[in-house]
Amino acid sequence: MKKKLPRLVIAAPKSGSGKTLVTISLMGAFLSRGKKLAGFKCGPDYIDPMFHKKILGIISRNLDLFFTDEEQTRAIFADGNDAELSIIEGVMGLYDGTGGVSEEASTYHLAKTLSAPIVLVVDAKGIGLSLAAEIQGFLGMDSAHLIKGVILNNIPKSFFELIKPVIEERCGVAVLGYFPFQKDIEIESRHLGLKLPDEITGIKEMAAKAAEKIAKTVDIDAVLKIAEGAGEMECLLPPGSAPDGAGSSAASAPSSPDASAASAASAASAASAACQQESPLPASLPPCAPADRPRIAVAKDQAFCFYYEDNLKLLEAFGAEIVDFSPIHDQKLPSDIDGLIFGGGYPEFYAEKLSQNSAIMEEIRQKIAGGLPSLAECGGFMYLHKSLKNQSGKSFQMAGVIDGETFYTGKLVRFGYITLESQGAAGGAGGTSGSGTNCFFTGKIKGHEFHYFDSSLNGCSFKAVKTNGKEYELALTGKNHFWSFAHLYYPSNPDFAKGFVEKCREFKDGKK
Repeated sequence: MKKKLPRLVIAAPKSGSGKTLVTISLMGAFLSRGKKLAGFKCGPDYIDPMFHKKILGIISRNLDLFFTDEEQTRAIFADGNDAELSIIEGVMGLYDGTGGVSEEASTYHLAKTLSAPIVLVVDAKGIGLSLAAEIQGFLGMDSAHLIKGVILNNIPKSFFELIKPVIEERCGVAVLGYFPFQKDIEIESRHLGLKLPDEITGIKEMAAKAAEKIAKTVDIDAVLKIAEGAGEMECLLPPGSAPDGAGSSAASAPSSPDASAASAASAASAASAACQQESPLPASLPPCAPADRPRIAVAKDQAFCFYYEDNLKLLEAFGAEIVDFSPIHDQKLPSDIDGLIFGGGYPEFYAEKLSQNSAIMEEIRQKIAGGLPSLAECGGFMYLHKSLKNQSGKSFQMAGVIDGETFYTGKLVRFGYITLESQGAAGGAGGTSGSGTNCFFTGKIKGHEFHYFDSSLNGCSFKAVKTNGKEYELALTGKNHFWSFAHLYYPSNPDFAKGFVEKCREFKDGKK
């Protein structure tokens, strides 16, 4: 099908140029005009979509050409997208792809795949005429002629007015405006990227001020005209998509986290209804009447907050009901659950609070030992260990499902994209190695690793292959569980989500 989707990629020459600040500022400016927006993030990053969602109420989705091919990526972008404007935040430098020496899976690759115009955000601090040389270099590599405008960041109005006509004359590209450096408008970083929105004092007020500022310093009408100039897209519906716009990633102004939650609830309801109609999924599913849907508890709080929207959406499309809980604050698990998921996050910063909640850790141990299906990745994988040793060398008791320890290494461990492939080795619930092909999933699935901690028991059920060809073993698995440091992207192989939901349904049926 063809869809007219006004769209725009916000890119930069390198990380740290101000993409996120400019992106959320533009989103805020367009929302204040009453525009219906959709937010997206290029690459595997979790934190930038959290800014889109938590500050502005926009459910933001990841688009990653390592995880999905070009046709699938276009389908995910178009799925339920009825926004008046889709803003896609880039990753790293515009042309930086897999391995750092390839354009594959880069922001530019995504822009070409979506036929989306690009606005380049250039950090102008401490630079003069050389800005023209830098911009000209990026235009020279733009074989598809997608760069339609430039926004200069960290520059005073006085110098902007001098350099703007020089850049436009020498480079032949529109300079759409600037964003001046302001101490009270800044997004802090740490070792895994930006700080989370909830950790930055006054973040909503800061975002509102940034939106007001950019509306005065950037030609918003010109930005919108560039986005509206994007042509129609030819795309297919993705696995798990719901008809008639169900599961839309768009949001209208005014928006809020409460509105976002209501939208998510509506999408879940629509997914359930769609499941009872003609299913767009790649395999036939058992009936999924509401009473028969397996109930999966997902750990969500300050310590566990890294989740792909499309992962949860795919679980729902296969018939699951998702319910959130907090390993920090809740004394017990949600009632009548048939599965558990522990996502990534920052358990190291909340290790003391997690260790003090012994009641829920004991229940988690008992439930998993009793056969409750479970998934855990990165931070969630760390939580299931016997103990966690933080950056200061202090050890804290964790859930004790895995008989091992996680510890801080001071450097990135096994960083980057990976393809996971079953080796037929499995780990039991206690974390001991075993053999056989008893995992609920035995195929290939894509993911990535990004962590400074390691484990004394990483497992060996799966082989991980990096984009440079290097291989290593990882994952503790069994017929009802999959635990590892790897962040998985379920739509790269929907059979993973389907298999887990089926295990949860079997567990539910076993309770009857």
